[in-house]
Formats: sequence, structure tokens, C-alpha cells
Amino acid sequence: MPQPTNAPAASSAQRERTRAFVANVVQDSSNSQAAFSLIELMAIGKRFTARQREQATVNAMLSKIANDGPTRSADLSQFLMLDPSTVSRHICSMADDGLVTRTPDEQDRRVQWVDISQSGREHLQAATRARVALFEQVMADWPEADRLALGQLLEKFVLDFDRTISEAEQA
Repeated sequence: MPQPTNAPAASSAQRERTRAFVANVVQDSSNSQAAFSLIELMAIGKRFTARQREQATVNAMLSKIANDGPTRSADLSQFLMLDPSTVSRHICSMADDGLVTRTPDEQDRRVQWVDISQSGREHLQAATRARVALFEQVMADWPEADRLALGQLLEKFVLDFDRTISEAEQA
């Protein structure tokens, strides 16, 4: 699992300035707290190295293929909102590493179907275990009720966020 780089964490003074800025802009304490925390979480994610971000993209592609079955590269590009050439480069690299297989479409030879290999499944399972282990480490001292509440609230947030973004895209 990717670990953040050695970039320094935000100081408490920086955090308070950001919190105050968000509170001033949003002017709603419940929304500003949530917004601040999510903005801060995204900032932490930006501390990952380029290699770690690339590995996260590979894992997202493997997860999509594992869940949906054989997938066209164009569908992966749309799902990840990445340029088709970037997705193609990742697919070539994953095929070279034995994580996926590529099969030409029988009706349209320009189309390739990408499927996850057994090695790709093992890679994805190891990455998932590492990711879960990191979360377990972060929440090791949390009461079970807090961990459950966070999971429930995050699930609700993700579903509502996805729905809101989808509606905005269709408008």
C-alpha cells in the first residue's frame, strides 16, 4: 500500500488557518468541519509520489476489471476519466507484468478486451490487504462504535457524492 512521502504534515497553525478560511467561506459549522476534513484528506493524498499514484491507477483498473469482467480500454478510460493514451500505456504495462490479458474483439479488430489474470487478482488482493492494514493501523485505538460510524457515514457520503456529481454531469 502506498505510504505518503516524507513531505511534512501540515502544522497545527496551517491547519487552523485552513479551517478558519473554510469556515469563513462556508459559514456553516457542520458543513465547514466536513469540508475542511475532506479538503485536508485530499491534500494528504497529494503527498503520494508519482509511482504511488500510478500504482493506485493500476489497482483501480484491476478492480474495475475484476468486478465487471472483460472490459474495453475505452470503458476504462471513461471510468477513470483518463486520456485513452494513458490507459493504453497502463494496459500495456499491466500486460507485460502479467496482470491482465488482452483479446481482440471478433467484430472490430480495433477494439481490445482486457481481462484480469490470476496474477492480477493476486496483486489486487495483496494491494487491498495492504490498504486495509493501513486503515486498521490508523484506527487501531478507535472504539469499534467509532469505526462502524465512520464506515456508515463514509458510505452515505460516497453514494450521495457520486449521485450529485452524476446529476451535475447530466445537467
